[in-house]
Amino acid sequence: MTNLSSSDHPPWCLRGPDCAASGDLHLSRLVGTAVRGDEVIQARLGLWRMDVGPTPPTGLLLELSAGEHVERWPLDLVQSRALAHLAGRLVRKLRPCPAIIAA
Repeated sequence: MTNLSSSDHPPWCLRGPDCAASGDLHLSRLVGTAVRGDEVIQARLGLWRMDVGPTPPTGLLLELSAGEHVERWPLDLVQSRALAHLAGRLVRKLRPCPAIIAA
């Protein structure tokens, strides 16, 4: 990582082993979405950028895991914006679930 100046990294980059050379992947910290912590499927979101071409591709990194099985999906900026917009629209259509009363 010593060959990259701080100006070569986005401000959110963790500067891990994946971005040790130019043309490589920059990743942010992943933020978990679990509220209770006992969800079967865990979801985390982060940012990514790959230093290739005149306009580096960038977007959201979606990580879904169930137990030890982990899948990571890099979504480009257009997909990320569409996902944010559509998720908001769909979530607003959901009705709140009644609370489960413990006996």
